[in-house]
Order: sequence, then structure tokens, then C-alpha cells
Amino acid sequence: MSAAASEAGSTGSERYPGRYHVVAPLGEGGMGRVELARSPAGRLVALKTLHPRLASDARFRERFRREVAAARAVDDVFTAAVLDADTEAELPWLVSEFCAGPSLVDVISALGPLDSAALGTLGAALAEALAAVHAAGLVHRDLKPANVVVTHDGPKILDFGLAKGAAEESGEPLTGTGELVGTLGFIAPEQLGRGGEVGPAADVFAFGALLVLASTGRNPYGSGTAPQVLHRTLHEPPCLLGVPDAEWDVFLRRCLALDAGDRPTVAEALEWCAGRAAALPWWEEEPVAGLVREHEEATAELVAAQEEWEDEVPAAFRTPGAEGTGDAPDAPCDVPPHPPHRRRFLAWAGAAVTAVGGSTTAAVLLLDDGVRSPEPEQGTLAWTAGRTVWSRDLATSPAYGGEVLRHGDALYVRTTGLLTCFDAASGEVRWRLEDTDVQGVRPLGDAVYVLRRPSLGPGVLALDAASGARRWETRGLVMNPFRRDAPNPSAGEREGQSAHVTADGSVVCLVTYAASDTLWERRTEPGRRWRAYGFDARDGRPLWHRAGTVTGVSAVHQHGGRLAVATSERPVTVREPADGPLVVLRDRDGTPEREIPGGSAHPEAHPGSTGVRHYPGPAAVAAVDLATGERRWSRPVGSEATITPTAADGLVHTGDWGDLRALDAATGHQLWVRTDVRRLDDTAGVPPLVADGLLYASGSDPSRSADPARRSTGWGVHALDARTGRLAWAVPVARMSRVRAAAGGGLLHLCVDRTLLTLRGPEAA
Repeated sequence: MSAAASEAGSTGSERYPGRYHVVAPLGEGGMGRVELARSPAGRLVALKTLHPRLASDARFRERFRREVAAARAVDDVFTAAVLDADTEAELPWLVSEFCAGPSLVDVISALGPLDSAALGTLGAALAEALAAVHAAGLVHRDLKPANVVVTHDGPKILDFGLAKGAAEESGEPLTGTGELVGTLGFIAPEQLGRGGEVGPAADVFAFGALLVLASTGRNPYGSGTAPQVLHRTLHEPPCLLGVPDAEWDVFLRRCLALDAGDRPTVAEALEWCAGRAAALPWWEEEPVAGLVREHEEATAELVAAQEEWEDEVPAAFRTPGAEGTGDAPDAPCDVPPHPPHRRRFLAWAGAAVTAVGGSTTAAVLLLDDGVRSPEPEQGTLAWTAGRTVWSRDLATSPAYGGEVLRHGDALYVRTTGLLTCFDAASGEVRWRLEDTDVQGVRPLGDAVYVLRRPSLGPGVLALDAASGARRWETRGLVMNPFRRDAPNPSAGEREGQSAHVTADGSVVCLVTYAASDTLWERRTEPGRRWRAYGFDARDGRPLWHRAGTVTGVSAVHQHGGRLAVATSERPVTVREPADGPLVVLRDRDGTPEREIPGGSAHPEAHPGSTGVRHYPGPAAVAAVDLATGERRWSRPVGSEATITPTAADGLVHTGDWGDLRALDAATGHQLWVRTDVRRLDDTAGVPPLVADGLLYASGSDPSRSADPARRSTGWGVHALDARTGRLAWAVPVARMSRVRAAAGGGLLHLCVDRTLLTLRGPEAA
């Protein structure tokens, strides 16, 4: 018997031994059931199993084999990929990408009718997905808002190509209970005729109807009984009142043409929509980003609750019917015979997941019973409000390659082509530096060291922190007097175009290297070694130069008279830290002191450092003694510890993409966890923002937290007591997306798109 062949009532581990572990049921439809599962590698997937009545039909099995083989060829960012299948099992099954997010129905309800640019963005994404489906020889035949899930990567079309095989070969004219092969209002005229050929044009018809709904809030053929809607589809023109403009009216009428030959091709639709699409996709902005986070957080809670229960309960107590007795054994009083009761439901109207064959079900997530300490303030209508101290409009957002830094009483905001120094308390502009080559800022003492990358190669510009006046600037690294290959370096000795700058005491260090994150970088900068340079902090006078190996540099750390260079031969992420040796130089003369194999994962751990630092890792946070490199403790913190920890006042704050938590810095003991808030800046690797005893996060409206199923972390700022996790104060902030933030002196500085806000709590008002 194959992996998916045992009876439907058994547990996941029995039905799919050694392959997929079922976490929870998600739904059931006309062709089968769908369950949330983990792959052998730990990936969350949608596991779909056919009903026995279809599995016993030999004709359907043959069509299912062909459809699965074709579906595997569909590869596009806007489709849910088929990952695995067993078409020969007693109950055939397939595994597809799990898409956490609201249906397009929910998104349209939250956004309202889409304007021309937003509609173009949606249309381009859907047309690209349909092009991939058709290229694999498939026709979806049931494209509708409920079969489109919006994820953080954008809309994804689900169950492409499977509805076709189900309807034709099972002998039933249904894709789900009570449905035609297609959906009223979206079904193409040729799908209603007997013997009519159904091709890609049918999907173009549904595509047009979907865009009409997204831009007007109404189906183009109205509502009513099935015969009424079908009659209008075949005999009346669509109602397009309310579409963005006349051009859209003409285009959508072509998509909804009665004759399939009069409709545009998918390629033409893609080109037309892409020409009107917005520069930034709307799914990355609120309120849609908040809806997506709700579904991701709900999934994380469901998985955590189930896996915690499975860890605590012996396998014999999980499923009634122990082998040989027919009855479950008596469980000890402290072991629950069933999964914990769950009191909170989050219904994903219109399909976060669809059952096999296009039968859409509402995937209802049953969330964990009980909230870990501290409990969110459920039911609390009264809350303490912070206030806005000052605000400024920026020409461009620092979210795209910029940064926001607080140092002393100054606030530095770097955007494209501009570095601005503000008085942190008043918002007064102290000075500005207009320079399109600025790549980074490092304040230290009374100076600000600016990393520049002009066309001739990286360099350092030193500014007076108070006035912004230029103190000194490096020029022509290739002419550095300590470079042995100067002044005519060979092609292999050219300078890498990426760099890190650091300063400590009297020495400023610059490390250049050739990045390898993109194919363009690998092609244009092959064979370039990393190089380290030392400069006198007072006047920029060159002190030394040291050439390294042909590797990338993920980080540098300067402390205690040493410069540590973290090397890596592959691109570095939070999940995959640097794997190369850590090269330690003396910062006063560049003399190599030691090389620590594998030490680049912890670049601050070298002979010049003291104390303890905390690092993220696979599902854990580790405390490392910097002087010795030894690990003091390691603490599991969820499915993936993708957040660089922040340590202050004896606390470590970290988490994964679905929560924030506090640990005791000395022991790693967990003090609290919150699953209803997120980091302000949720860019990968950015640590939680902690200052003055507060942890700043994004969260939901405190006055509405009695309704946890409707939480959205995009309401505004939550200032939490760093030690207890309790809400200290909150401020609503519109459009919490693309956030960059800094804090200090009782102030929170928040860049939301192109608006710079400074907030403070009531105790400092």
C-alpha cells in the first residue's frame, strides 16, 4: 500500500508515513479533502486527497495522472505550485504550495473598488499566472475571486487545471456542491453549450468578469437565480457602470465578448494591464498587508498549538482506537486524550485553501485555547494614548535603500541622494548633505562617517556632527601608498564596488569587496579580493592596507584595537549566516592576528570583544561569549528565529515572523511572548526596536481587542513595557507600511512612506 492509501479516518502520520505530517484539516469539497501538513523538510503545504468515489473511476485516474503531470510544469510567482503527488495510491493525493492570505473577495471588501492603477496591477498579475497555466497545456475554467488568494508575494491562482479533469471524467457536472463547471457570472458562454470547445479564451472571459467585480463591486451579469444570470450571460451585454474609465470599458467588453475569437489573448491582456499598473503593488500596503498578516499569524498559531499538543501527549492518546483493543486507553489525568479545545475561529471566507478539483471551501482555522503570558488586553476599551511631537514630509522614503538612525540628540535620515540631520527633540534641520553617492552613515562621537560609492570606487567622507562641515575624504583607493599593486593594478586586482565602514577611537576602517548577491554582480566583479584600509580619524591620513581573499564580506566589527572581517563565499541571509573564516586584524596597522574557522557567523566574537551577544539561528536564539566564542545558552523561539535579537537591561527581545518575545539575557528563560504585535520594521534581519525600557511594535486598535478574530497589526504603534510585555501607550498611525524607525531619549522616530513622525508617551508629555 502506498503512502496515501490507508483509510480516511486515520491520523496523518499513519496515512503518509515518512513523508507528510498532517497538522490540521482545512476543508472538504466535491472532489476530496484538504489538510494543512508539513513536508519532510518542514515546509507547510496543502495536502489534498481524492474522494474514494473518484479514486475508483479508472477514466478519472488516467485524466488525473495527465493533469498532475501538466500542473507540475506550471511555474509562476502568481500560481500555487504543485509540489508532489501520488496518482497511483489507493486514494490519489497531491501536495501544493500552501498560500496564507485572504481571498480576493475579502480584499475587495477591505479596499473598495480598485482604481485604474490598482486594477492594472491586479490584471497584470492574474494574466501572468494564466499565461503560465496555459503554457502547461491547462485551462483553469473556474477563475473567480474565491480561487484567488492574496499573499505577501501578491495574488495567487489556486487549483489550475484540476477542475477540468474532475468534471469531464467523473460524470458529474459539478466542481463543488451545486456548482456548474465554473461559477455563475464568471463562466464563459462556450462552457454552457453542449460539445463546445473550451480553451484559454474561457479563462480570459472569467478574467474580465473578475476585473469588473474588483473595480465596481458588482458582477457584470448581476445577481439573481441561476437561470437569470445564465440568460444574461448568453443574451445581454455586461454591465460595466463604474469601471475606472472609457479605456477600461472598451478593454473589459473585449474580454467579455460572446464569441471566444473576439476576446484578447492572455498575452495581449497582460501587456494592456501592465501598461497601466501602479509602480508599487497594493498588496504591500495597508489594509491588505494587515489582512495577509492576520492569516499568516493564524496559521502560525494553529501550527504551534497542534505541535505543542503533540509534543506533550503520547501518540497512544491522540487517536481513539488503540491497536488490539478498539478503544482508547485510559489517559492519565494530566494528559488530554484530544487536542486542546480552541475557542477562537478565523474563517477565511472564499478559500485560503481549495479542495481538490476546484471545489472551494472556507478554511476555518481553530486557534490556540489560552494566551501565553502576558495576555493581550482583550476587552479593554480604555488605553493610554501617546502623542505626536513633530512631523515632517520627506521628498522620498528611506524604505528603499535608506536608513533612520538616532545618535545622541541627533536624528539622521538617509534617503536617495540626501542625508539630513535633525534635532531629535524639535525636528529642526541642523544640516543637509546632498550626495547621490551616499550608501551608509556611521555616527561616532563628534563626527559622522559617510560611506560613499562614486563611479571610481568606494570611499569615506568625514563630517562634523554639529555643523555637517566636511573634515576629510578618501580619494582614489587604488593610489593608497600602502597598496603594493599601485598605481597600475591588473584586472584581477581592481577594487570591489561594495563596502563597509566602521570606526573605533582614532582609526576609521574601510573594507571593500565584490558582492555576489545578483547575477550581474557575479558577472561584472569576478575574481576581486576583499581589501581593508585604515585611516587616521583626525585627518583621513592612510595608515595601512591589507588584501584578503576572493570572497564576499558579510559584516565587519571594530573593537578593542581589532578589526574583524566576516567572509562568505555565498550570499548571506538571516536564515543562512556567513560560513567563512573570521579574519581578525589589528586596526592600528592592519597586521593579521588570527583567523577563526567558521567564525563569520558571529563577527563580534573575537579577541578584542568582551561581554555576551545574542544571535538568531534555526528555530533558536543563542548567547555567545564574545571573548571565547563559546555558547552560553540556546533557546528555541518558534518555527524560525529570523529576527536579530536586541539585548538591553538584562533582556533579550526576539521572535519570528509571527510574534515578539522577551528572554532573560542571563539564562535564556522566556519572560513573555506576544502574538498580536509585530516589529515596526519587519524587514528580514532587522532587530526589534527597544529603547528607554520600551519595545516599540505595530499592533491593533486597543479599544477593539475584544474581537481577536478581526485584529490587524497595521492600526498603529504599540509601546510595550520591555520587561512585562504590557501596553504602556499607543498611537494610531495611518498606512503602517514600509516603516523605518529609531528611538532614544523617550522619543520614537517613525518614517511611514514619506512622512517622518516623532512620538512620545504621556509620561514624557
